[in-house]
Amino acid sequence: MIIRETKNAFVLVKQHDHAKLSGELAAHFQDRFFMMERVEESPGMPEVTKESIVFGVTEHDRGWIRPDDTPIWDDHLHAPYSFNEYPLLPKVTFYQMGIDELEQMHPYAALLSSLYYSVFEDLQTSERDDCVAFIHNEEERQQRISQKYTGVQQETLVLHRQILQTCDGLSLYVCLNAPGISKDEEHEWFKDGVPGSEPFGGGGLVQLNWIDEKTVKADPSPFDGEFVTTLREKQVSKDRIKEVGIAQAYEETEWTEQEIRFV
Repeated sequence: MIIRETKNAFVLVKQHDHAKLSGELAAHFQDRFFMMERVEESPGMPEVTKESIVFGVTEHDRGWIRPDDTPIWDDHLHAPYSFNEYPLLPKVTFYQMGIDELEQMHPYAALLSSLYYSVFEDLQTSERDDCVAFIHNEEERQQRISQKYTGVQQETLVLHRQILQTCDGLSLYVCLNAPGISKDEEHEWFKDGVPGSEPFGGGGLVQLNWIDEKTVKADPSPFDGEFVTTLREKQVSKDRIKEVGIAQAYEETEWTEQEIRFV
């Protein structure tokens, strides 16, 4: 879950819904960023296209589909567990499960997710056996899939992974920052811009800010024009959580859709 706290509620967004928004953002990236002219077909493998890269971005968090069905309470923070605070070892299991599923759907999409997840700092620095094994397994996966996509130049592959990272960050910005919030009140992750977005910001980071409660401005914009999209979320009452617990309060809360216009 992605969690944003307000005075009276917790705003919860499922990881897979956030990933769908990431994919919509990727679909609106300027075609030149995909460098498709530098991709040759790999015999016997699913074709690498802009659509397959967008698919990989859309599905990169599919390992969270089942665990996000019901939120879990964090007794320490007195809030639902967010993806960032979720215990590391089960999180690693979800990561690997999702990449395994994605590889069956499109190996190149799985390669992008594997490259993205395997450089997460908490996994890279952990000495726990499960984390070490995860990194090792993903390195083997990357080598296995890359050997089947020899027509994709390394520079192009890196850029495609950065599209995933950047769109993940663009979507997280919307999830973690209340509509219309001022720049000085933004989540700390975005104070200097969207992490990893240098290739799409002319060498600097893409800057985002809410200019009203429905509009986000990207500067410089990586998009091919203005567009409108939506994000599904639940605003779960804190009072109701105290009465019946997080699971029931979440279950009985209706979904709402937040409309966002990117300019």
